[in-house]
Amino acid sequence: MRGLALIRLPLVEVPRRLGLALFRIHTENGAFVSLGMAFVGLGTALLFGRNAAVLAATGALCASVLDQPGPIAIKARMFALAVAGSTLLTIATILANGHALMMGLVVAAMSFVTGLITAYGRRAIGLGVAAVLALLFGMAANLAGAMPVPQHVAIFVAGGIAYSLFALAASALLDDRNRRLFLGEAVRAFSVYLAAKSSVYDPKERTRPALEALIEAHAAFTERLQAARDMIFVRSSAPRRRRWQAALLALLDCFDTVVSSAADIETLRLSGHTDLLLKFKALTAALAEDTERLALALVTPGLNISFETRAAEIAAIEREVKQLESVEDGEEPLTVSAFRSTGHKLALTVERLGHLAQAADTRTEAAAILPNVDFEAFVQRDKMDPRVLLAQFDFSSPILRYAIRLTLAMTSGYLLTLMLPGMLHGGWVLLSTALIMRASYSVTKQRRNDRIVGTAAGCLAAALLVHFLPRDWLFLPMLVTVGTAHAFAAVDFRITALAASITALLQLHFIAPEAPADAFLVLERLADTLIGAGLSWGFSFLLPSWEWHNVPKLVGSKIAADRRYAALSLARQRNDHDFRLARKRAHDATAILSMTVRRLSDEPKLDRRVLGTLGDLLVANYLLASDLASMRVLFRMRAKELDPVATDKLLETARNNVALALDSHEAKDAPVARLSRRSLGANLGGHNARVSLTRRLIHIERTAERVAALAAQAMRGV
Repeated sequence: MRGLALIRLPLVEVPRRLGLALFRIHTENGAFVSLGMAFVGLGTALLFGRNAAVLAATGALCASVLDQPGPIAIKARMFALAVAGSTLLTIATILANGHALMMGLVVAAMSFVTGLITAYGRRAIGLGVAAVLALLFGMAANLAGAMPVPQHVAIFVAGGIAYSLFALAASALLDDRNRRLFLGEAVRAFSVYLAAKSSVYDPKERTRPALEALIEAHAAFTERLQAARDMIFVRSSAPRRRRWQAALLALLDCFDTVVSSAADIETLRLSGHTDLLLKFKALTAALAEDTERLALALVTPGLNISFETRAAEIAAIEREVKQLESVEDGEEPLTVSAFRSTGHKLALTVERLGHLAQAADTRTEAAAILPNVDFEAFVQRDKMDPRVLLAQFDFSSPILRYAIRLTLAMTSGYLLTLMLPGMLHGGWVLLSTALIMRASYSVTKQRRNDRIVGTAAGCLAAALLVHFLPRDWLFLPMLVTVGTAHAFAAVDFRITALAASITALLQLHFIAPEAPADAFLVLERLADTLIGAGLSWGFSFLLPSWEWHNVPKLVGSKIAADRRYAALSLARQRNDHDFRLARKRAHDATAILSMTVRRLSDEPKLDRRVLGTLGDLLVANYLLASDLASMRVLFRMRAKELDPVATDKLLETARNNVALALDSHEAKDAPVARLSRRSLGANLGGHNARVSLTRRLIHIERTAERVAALAAQAMRGV
């Protein structure tokens, strides 16, 4: 039997993998960037001629860097900043023509400002890229000297404004499509998470690597989930928007249930019942495939969504669990209880996937009943408060240190081009340096390698295009490459480097056609890239801000989020909004710490034992999150079996013990092995709600103590 049977052939059959690759938020966004560039370039060419079109396209290209899917108000603000900033920089660059000192000051000022504004987050990085492109094209305009400065600036600005208006209009028309795509991305990431979860049930897989892969998939899903929240949880009463809100909430419920299914994983893997574990693995892997089909159906025109439960697989699991039951004197082995509980959770996951499919099915009425939750509280806001910048003027600030490093690297690159004018091309060296260097050493190192490989391939492709295609036809491949570079900027920087190199070289060829376009172009630009890569990597060691310095803060934030989440999870009644917000913050803190630990492996002079401890902490913390998620499942399924007074007393005791364990000031220095031993209730028997609750609370206390001990150990290690 197939669960989530989603396939109904559209008018034109789209192979599954092609559909999953084609209908993605980043590829569709890249396609519309290309369309916007065509709108500006071809429209200007028809009205005012080729030279004006080339210049307008440079303004449009600078604006297009900020064309990221999101709420229209945010996009409008970022476009305004991009056009204004790149225009000012274009004017400054042209006016500094022939004045080495003035140009050096422009380069230094631009570098420092673009480094400093990264304090505003990921979107602000795009402003820096737009600024560097404006500098590059301004330098090329100096060489060309084709038209007066006022006219040059006017056409540049017009191109940027025209592109911005086109992009905003497209966003308004495609608002519902974009929300669907963001939900599809989150569902797709959830399918990857489910696939990683299936490996945890595989007896042949080692526990630690399987859990580490699961935590990494958890972090990726959390990132996609937040992007979907930012797009979908914008306040609106429109029924179709409420549909996507209801679907996203259903996805969150699925995620919470799957997280809870790892609560007894240690017991399950030590049980020796490999056949039942393999059934868990098979069911979870099948759900991963079903969820991937759901993601495809969400975004592919012509595909419909339907749902069919995996009743046969669930029934087979229930039969095998019953065969394990051997109740004597009212006692039940812990293994049987763990298998039964996990089986119930997987069955509940299937049920909630059905709710997700139903909520996302546009053939049904969007009559979802949403909880009394302030959705705006779950949306990340880009705050362009000047006080954020002022706070960075502290020598210990990683942002200020990065701005200084970037300024020195860019200025050094400019000085090298002055010293070797016949060998180096200033704009290209500066572009490579700016695109590679990031505040994180690990990210800089990876982008350095990707930029070199991508640029080499891009330069070769550009040289071939310039050699074989007439100049007027070069605009067509540039439209493709500008969209490709934009689409893969956050997905695969090698592809972005390749496409961006082609775009920049072809654009420079339009602006200054007398520039060399023969085979030496490849070697020249590759040499420029190597210089820029060397500068960005070398200056990473100047005033470094190693990420391991942030570990104590991140661990402290993680423990604080756990403490709040545990306090609300260990309560029979709670405010739903507060609980959801606490759960979100706990998962976000885990994702941030996980991504940081992954980057730490590249940093020099780091004690590898600290990485091991942080890995242990992440695993223990994930198991704690599974335990806490189990409480919500237990209350939903068995609340009527629990005596309210007795249950509240148990929960109060557990809350106090967990709060004490997770209090950083009370963290214990005893060995971890001792912290995991507690005899009280370890052998409680019987299969009833009170026993299940008590066992779970004992396990939560043990896991919380382990998390606290590992957190203290990690903080001491750094």
